[in-house]
Amino acid sequence: MKNEHDKKNKCHIEVCYLCNQEFDIGKDDCSHYHYGKYPICANCSEAYGFFNI
Repeated sequence: MKNEHDKKNKCHIEVCYLCNQEFDIGKDDCSHYHYGKYPICANCSEAYGFFNI
């Protein structure tokens, strides 16, 4: 039960800076904040080559 509660707390919905699609930035994928402030979804990150280094 605790793990499910922790996963729910990690859910953070953002709107992609490039495509304006809502996504969960807390997921373990390529989504990230570009330059620390622009939320980029996993699709745009892979398509445009923005990788979280």
